[in-house]
Formats: sequence, structure tokens, C-alpha cells
Amino acid sequence: MITLPSHTSHALQPLDVFCFKPVKRTFRKVRDAVMSKNNHMEPNKITLARWVDQAINQTFTNKNIKVGFKATGVWPFNPKAMDNKTQPLEIYTATSINKHGSNQEEYT
Repeated sequence: MITLPSHTSHALQPLDVFCFKPVKRTFRKVRDAVMSKNNHMEPNKITLARWVDQAINQTFTNKNIKVGFKATGVWPFNPKAMDNKTQPLEIYTATSINKHGSNQEEYT
């Protein structure tokens, strides 16, 4: 079993990175194309389901799934795959005491 290190799931979940985000993007493209052709009609549940189906079928391919697992280093296992992609936003370099006696954090 593989567990993900804290604060890295945004980069290490292969289906999130390579399938779910592209599905959302594809859904919006399908929706926008149909809505612009149909005078911005109000879609019903069946229409929405068709758009989701179309987006999933275009995005959830064997190739995308395999690329996602490989690019995130999950399979085949590659601990170097995410180097420089999971760095914290701020890096603490030192903690010092200011002249008033409280901690003051310094960043790089």
C-alpha cells in the first residue's frame, strides 16, 4: 500500500491530475459550444448527463490514465517524478527573537 505524503495529494493523485481536471475542462467546452449554438438554452438533467458522458469518454482513456500514474511516479514507482512540484509555498529559513522578545519568522 502506498500513502501520499502530507500536502502532496494535489500533485500525486494521478486521476485528479490527468483525468478529473481535463474532464471539467472538456465538459465546459462541450457545454459552451452547445449553449452558444442554441441561444443559451437552459439544459435539463438529460442534457447535462450527455455532456458529462461526452467529456468522460473523451478524457478517461487508457492512455491518459497510464500517463497520469507514470507522471506522478505512482506506477512504475519513481520517487523523483515529482521533484520541484511539491515544494512548499514558503520555506522557513530561521526563527529569531526580535528586540521585544517575540518570535519573528524569516522566509526565503
